[in-house]
Amino acid sequence: MSEWIKQKIYNNTFKAGEKLISENQLCEKFSISRQTARQAIAVLEKEGLVLKKQGSGTYVNPIFTETKTISKNIGLVTTYLDDYIFPAIISGVEKVLSSNGYNTTLRLTRNKINNEREQLLSLLKSDIDGLIVEGTKSALPNPNLDIYRQFSERGIPVVFINSYYNSLDCNYVIVDDEEGGRLATKHLIEQGHKKITGIFKYDDLQGNLRYKGFLTEMYENNLSVDESTIIWYSTENMEQQFCLENLRTLLHKLNDSTAIVCYNDQIAMKLMQLLSHSHLSVPNDLSLVSFDNSTLSQIGTVSLTSVTHPAKELGRLAAESILTMIENPHWEVKHIYKPELIMRESVKKI
Repeated sequence: MSEWIKQKIYNNTFKAGEKLISENQLCEKFSISRQTARQAIAVLEKEGLVLKKQGSGTYVNPIFTETKTISKNIGLVTTYLDDYIFPAIISGVEKVLSSNGYNTTLRLTRNKINNEREQLLSLLKSDIDGLIVEGTKSALPNPNLDIYRQFSERGIPVVFINSYYNSLDCNYVIVDDEEGGRLATKHLIEQGHKKITGIFKYDDLQGNLRYKGFLTEMYENNLSVDESTIIWYSTENMEQQFCLENLRTLLHKLNDSTAIVCYNDQIAMKLMQLLSHSHLSVPNDLSLVSFDNSTLSQIGTVSLTSVTHPAKELGRLAAESILTMIENPHWEVKHIYKPELIMRESVKKI
């Protein structure tokens, strides 16, 4: 029922500022109880689509005008803002937008579903012309897809970066993470490693695809994968997984592996620091290949062999795409960057 009302608001059947159909009419039309009707209206009110007036009834929010005006504001939602590869992505976005007279409204989710919902609803109520977004926990079922669909229904273009939700027909600018997983694994195999394991993030699509590439390359080279040695982690348990107190468990998992494919440079750096407490070094005792080719890959005592992530270029293309989609609503972007492997000091030939 609430979806039916939304559609009527979006297509201007229920006009901005007009009184909404009564609860009695809704109960009769959908054969539902008054309580169910009230709950549906409460959801619409929370999302800012309708307003209740004491003693008068429920009205369509006046902000939904028939003609959409250009605000020159673009929403940018990322999981994080001020560290790792995100400053470069944001810089790429802002450079394009500012040069075209647009402002950037920055929001972050810290990869939390509830934060994502809160930020998306806030942007729906604000005046933006487009949305660039890094999806939250993109490998898991997401309860916020209805809000993403609302952007589309209101004619606000959306471009996903880094990953996207498979159940949405959406525009995106991403990196071929499966190919990245293959590149990382292939390099280790070429250096003579056969007992290779991996560390992957299971709640993001990138981690799943990197794992898929890892498996594919191993099997195509007739090498076995010991599932018991694979280390999986999530947003919530990362610090617990890679802390000194858990070192013994990590070493047990790694078993007799000679090389590891790490989810990203951040995890590779954490692992190297932990290994040093057991007098193990990279690459003498363990070889590492990681992802993103961030600044972290070059600041340690051992520089990391890493798969590239075109952070600034990705941000630039996402911004250019959103501006094109504002001018041409039928424009689509489904761009996948091909990664490269940057070889440094963290892999030993055996």
